[in-house]
Amino acid sequence: MLVAALLWRPKRRWWPTSLLLLFPQLRIFCRGWGRPGDTGFVAEEEGRPVGIAWYRFFTENSHGEGYVDEETPELVIAVVRDARGHGVGRALMIAIHERARREGVARISLSSDVENPARRFAESFGYRELHESRDDDRMLLEL
Repeated sequence: MLVAALLWRPKRRWWPTSLLLLFPQLRIFCRGWGRPGDTGFVAEEEGRPVGIAWYRFFTENSHGEGYVDEETPELVIAVVRDARGHGVGRALMIAIHERARREGVARISLSSDVENPARRFAESFGYRELHESRDDDRMLLEL
């Protein structure tokens, strides 16, 4: 599902999943899953995973591109191509935000390329661009 989050450009060629997951900047999102603060939901259709939303807390020394600070978890959401546009992503976002609020999380960050249509999706939930640098792809939601 992490790779599905990357595959938002339908015609772009990618390396095989097994190679992509060797990259440390991707592996940190799933390696050692289950540590304190790790939170996620999987959407299934007929027993098949079709979407996932999860967040993790990172440190200054180890984080993804959406990192803000150690108190702000970074969100990843992905829906497989054939399940997009059917409310799966919306249901996952609602669930992950509700859980975060119950857990006392004050805000959530994510990273999304400027050209990615998912940015408008995130904005519909209240995520706003940080604009701390020219090439800043980070967005933040105050819960």
